[in-house]
Amino acid sequence: MSDTLHWSALHLGQTMVPAATVAHGEYVRLVMNYHCQYAFMQHMFCLKEDDRENGWKMWLESNSNSYPSGTPEFSIRIGSMIRQRGLIANLTLRENLLLPFLYHGDQQRLERASDEIVEVARRFGIDSSLDEKAGERSTYTHAIISLTRCMLVKPAIIVAQEVHIGMPPEQLDRFRAFSMQALEQLGSGLLYLTGSVDEGSGLDYARTLTIEPDCQSLDSAEGE
Repeated sequence: MSDTLHWSALHLGQTMVPAATVAHGEYVRLVMNYHCQYAFMQHMFCLKEDDRENGWKMWLESNSNSYPSGTPEFSIRIGSMIRQRGLIANLTLRENLLLPFLYHGDQQRLERASDEIVEVARRFGIDSSLDEKAGERSTYTHAIISLTRCMLVKPAIIVAQEVHIGMPPEQLDRFRAFSMQALEQLGSGLLYLTGSVDEGSGLDYARTLTIEPDCQSLDSAEGE
């Protein structure tokens, strides 16, 4: 698969994030503070159409096609595991998991995800809760829902923050094991956003890009 996430140099306030890419099957770590992480993700998921017309800052190259960030074609190919990305409380877990497919209006993908949802949920231990209202959920459940959604979407690239922060040790170990298995099965590229190189994921990164918060500094280390 030839899918590759690209972004041009981005100025986030006084911070500059240099141009880079993440290829399908490649893991890249981007180290910067949380304020910059959320500003970066705005370019990924919330870009306005007039901004795209003035020059794409982020896009996905897929089978000779270019999909700018903020478009449905881009977002259905980019999975996400974002901190503090809440579930919609008055919907069931099943409905929350299927929301991306409803939003994009792809009936074939919706039917396929609906067929797969119980098996994937059973794998992660949430099958008995699928028809419960989301309501208030633990950090672990939010993270597992994000992981389950990625398994259903089968994205080319996943952008992930440290969704494990705050989990008790037993749940953390279980979540890390599930995540490793899912990444191996999906074969997706991964852009891992973290505040520290000591994040402890244990992943084998092709590149680590460290962004200083106050200027244009870049520290790139291969194979960290």
